[in-house]
This record gives sequence, structure tokens and C-alpha cells, in this order.
Amino acid sequence: MKQFFRTLFGKISLIFLLLIFILGATEVFISVKSSVNYVCEASQKLNYSLARDLAHRFEPMLKDSLNYNAINSTIKELMVMNPKVDIYLVDKHGHLIAYFEKPEKIKRKMINIEPIRDFVKESSYGSLPIFGDDPLDKTRRKVFSAAPITIGKNEQGYLYVILASARYELAAEGIRGSYILKTSAIALSTILVFGAVVGMIFFFFVTKRLRQVTHTVRAFEQGDYSQRLPVTSDDEVSELAAAFNRMADTIQKNIRDMERNAILRRELIANISHDLRSPLSSIQGYIETVLMKDDRLSKDERKKFLETILKNVTNLSQLVQELFDLSKFDAKESKPNREPFSIADLTQDVVLKFQPIAEGLNIHLVTKLPVNLPFVYADIGMIERVLSNLIDNALRYTESGGKVTVRLERINADCVRISISDTGKGIPEKDLPYVFDRFYRVEKSRTRNSVEGSGLGLAIAKKIVEAHNSIIKVESKLNSGTVFYFDLKTYQKEKDKNPRLFVHRL
Repeated sequence: MKQFFRTLFGKISLIFLLLIFILGATEVFISVKSSVNYVCEASQKLNYSLARDLAHRFEPMLKDSLNYNAINSTIKELMVMNPKVDIYLVDKHGHLIAYFEKPEKIKRKMINIEPIRDFVKESSYGSLPIFGDDPLDKTRRKVFSAAPITIGKNEQGYLYVILASARYELAAEGIRGSYILKTSAIALSTILVFGAVVGMIFFFFVTKRLRQVTHTVRAFEQGDYSQRLPVTSDDEVSELAAAFNRMADTIQKNIRDMERNAILRRELIANISHDLRSPLSSIQGYIETVLMKDDRLSKDERKKFLETILKNVTNLSQLVQELFDLSKFDAKESKPNREPFSIADLTQDVVLKFQPIAEGLNIHLVTKLPVNLPFVYADIGMIERVLSNLIDNALRYTESGGKVTVRLERINADCVRISISDTGKGIPEKDLPYVFDRFYRVEKSRTRNSVEGSGLGLAIAKKIVEAHNSIIKVESKLNSGTVFYFDLKTYQKEKDKNPRLFVHRL
């Protein structure tokens, strides 16, 4: 039970029951109070002329002087005949003149005369009930009947009749109390039981969705990341469910990314270790050979060994430098130094640098450049590196006899598009989102064309393009080739005056 009231359903139910109890008790109190007022008003209206009718019995005893014995005897006789009433004779100020009670029972010798004056007015019937002081109690007020009466020759007084005598009250109190208590208990119990049943059912269905939220969140907390909440309406619970679903999707995506990053991190370490170990092992082997065969090596052999060592040192230095460059891009330390320059001239220079390598691989390397292409506004050194990395990547994965094309296009007045396409084997669609990851290889084999690379070229190219507020994209089809492309902002002071014409340069 204690655990039940700790739940939201239990707390709402308890509050509801308390409210029902308070409302029921209030209703019973108001009903009893209204019933009492109704009885008082009915009694006073029924006995409205009682004092006036009784006044005729007292008038002969009050003409010349007060005959107390006769007055008391008459009061006693009337009270015996009607035990519901208490009869008093009061003067115009409210002092008691005659009554049939023991003196010690009288708690006040003087009563408030104003209610009596209000009652004897002709218009008082519509203002009932009117309550007056009870001489037998210092605080109690009761309904009454009153009539003016002349005491002696000229003194004004009143016959004051309490309609619920002390004896009647004593007899009726127990009966009334038992009825009121019984009626109140039945009414309150009915309200509580009915309200509790209806309220519990209602709140059970209202909190059902909240319990479902709790169950789903707990399951999610315990590792079941597939848990989601149904969104069935537009209320606050549905908004909470939608927010949880979005949060769960984000968390699940982040977990997948973390798992993928962990795999990539392991592969990165393995690849770095391999790329460092291979040239180091080669350098070590050639140096040991030179040391062991120092006297027997010819001049040409020594030169060949040293050239191989230099090549491996150069590759190793390039790898370290590219790792260092990537770390600077990650830390936002490398920012482009923008300036206007001719992208056509830069592209031509980079292609000429790779032309001998392409010829050695029997690959046709061509450019397609428009005439009078506007200047672009970028970091010339960084863009040269992007072009070099993309052309190098295309040459390494294009077979002998294939073709690599470098194309520049004027997309609009603000952009120039640079694209590098090849006729290689292409990239599977499932691998396209990862081609810019460090050391990611579509073919896990590390045997490639004779042009060696560090495996970081595309990652560096992506970072450089993003630093220029652009995006590098890739499109590929298996056995049809691959194209990488990105856009650069033009230098706004330049005007494109001539129509676009394409020429082929070797």
C-alpha cells in the first residue's frame, strides 16, 4: 500500500479521495444547515400568530397590576399543554417580568428587544426566520413568536414565546442527532464510494500512458535502445513521447557513430602502425645491408640502396606531415588565406605535374577548361593540395588504358565547380559515405598502382573544402568510374564577359 501511494496514480487517487471527502462533508454540512433553517422557518411561520392568540389570556391579569401568581399559573398551564414552547413576559426594554422556570436556570434576565420589535412589524412575515435570545442560554438564539401587550395602564410590554423549549430540545436532540448522523454517514459514504470507484477508473486510464512512458524509459535505460513511444494525439503526453522518440533516435545514432568510430580508431591505429612500420622496416633493412656489405657494394648498388632509403624516408615524412595537417584541421588551427587567383592556371599546373606519372601508368589525363573563367577567391596552396590529392587518388584506382578527366565549370555567377572523374572500377554504394574517412579503403588489400599514398588524401581534401565553406561530393557506379566534385566562390570583382567554350589540353 505504501508503495502504491508513491506512484503518480496513487498520489492522484489519494488527492482525489481527499477532495471527494471534503466536498462530501461540505455538502452534508450545508444540507444539515439548510434543513435546520428550513425547519426553523416553517415552525416560525406556522406559529406566527401564536403569541397574539395567547396574549388574550394574559390581558385581564395585567390591567391594573401584575398578578404574578395568576400569570405564572397561566404560563405553567400553557407550557404543560404545549411543551414545545417557553413563555416569557418582557417589558419594552427586554427585561424578563414573568416566566415559568427556576430562577437558577435563567442565564440572562434581559434579552435583546430588537428582534421582537422586528417580528411584530406587519412586514415581518416575509423576513422569516427571525432569531431571538434564549433566556436559558447566554449564546443560543431561537425562533420565536411575539405579540405586543399592555402592562398596567400605559406600560408597553411583549409576550415572548420561544418555539423550541429546553425540554423539547433535550428530547429531540438525541433523535435528531441520530437521524442526522445516520443520514450524513450514508450520504458521505455513498459519495465517497461512488466517487472513489469512478475516480480510480478514470485516473487509471488517464495515467495508463504515463505508466507506458515509465516502462519504455526504464527499458531504454537498461539497454533496449529500440524502445519507442506511440504518438496518438496532440496532448502533452504525446509531445513528451515525440520528444523522447527524437532523443532516443539521437542517442541510438550517437551510439552507432561511437561504435563505428571505435572500429575506425582501431583501423586507424593499425593502418598508421603499418604505414610507419613498412618504411621503417625497409629503411632498417637497407641500412643493415649497407653496413654488412659496405666493402663489397659497388657504387651503383650503394646509390640504389640509398635512393630506396631516401624514398622511404620521404614517404614516412609525408605520412607524418599529413597526420599533423589533419590534426590542425581538427583543432581549427588551419584557416585558409583567401586571395583571388586563376583556377584554370592552377589546374593546368597541377595536371602538368601529374602528366609524367599518368603516362607511366598508361592513363590518359585530360583537362576541360572554359575560356575566360573568372578568378576564384580561396587559398591557392590549399586548393592545389586538394587537386593533387584528388588526381593522385584517381590515378591510383584507374587501370592501365583508362582515363582521368579534370573539368572546370561555371555553375552560376557566384560559383565554379571543379570535378575529377575516372574510368576505374567504381565504389560500391555502401562504401560511399565512408570514402573520406581516414585510412578507409574500399578494397582492403593495400596493393595499388605504383603511385604510393598515405591513405589520408581524401580526408585532407574534405577538411580543406569544408574550411572554404563548401562540400566535396562523390558519385560512383561499379565498373563505370567515379567523380569527385566541389564548388568554389568566384572573385566578385571579376566579370564573365564571354560565352563558355571548352578546349581540350593534354
